Amino acid sequence: MKRLFLLYPLLLLVILTSPAQTETRYATDDFTVPIRRGTSTGHKILRMVSSGTPLEILQTGDEGYTKVKTPEGTVGWILTRYLMDQPPTRDQVAQLEKRLATLESENQTLKGEKEALETIRNDLAHCSEELAEVRRAASQTLAIEEENVQLHQEVAAVREQLQQFEAETSTLRDESSRNWFIAGAGIALGSLVFGLVIPHIPWRRRRRWDQF
Repeated sequence: MKRLFLLYPLLLLVILTSPAQTETRYATDDFTVPIRRGTSTGHKILRMVSSGTPLEILQTGDEGYTKVKTPEGTVGWILTRYLMDQPPTRDQVAQLEKRLATLESENQTLKGEKEALETIRNDLAHCSEELAEVRRAASQTLAIEEENVQLHQEVAAVREQLQQFEAETSTLRDESSRNWFIAGAGIALGSLVFGLVIPHIPWRRRRRWDQF
């Protein structure tokens, strides 16, 4: 038990003096600050860091200094009051301006894409109208073709009827000519017979008839 009580202060000291993990702070944005070899102004300056330099926190001391490591690998002590949790304002402004420029570029790209989409939409609407017009024209063409087919059928039927009428008319003409020929032949035959018979009729008989 005594050994454990003796180990507690040692463990506490190790915990307090152990370097912080993955913590980053930034040098103040007011001016450049020195990084020294030790925790007093009497120690040698190892490096001057400008405002906004990200510093890795290694250890926090009790004298108002913090042990840090620069991006170049320099390890030393800096006054804790010169450290900030956030990047300097000007760096934030620069980042915001960069982000704003990126957003404006993306906005312009989106506007261009929107205009392209509007153009495509208008082209699609125009194509739809043309397609509807073509369909209407096609339907009218089909209707005209159907009417033409029907007219051709009706003309064919009329021609067939006309041919029948012509055949009947020709037949009637042949019959009429034959009848007229028979009638003419009959009249001629009757005239011949009459001409042959009249001369042989006795005149007395005629007179007798005249007497009556």
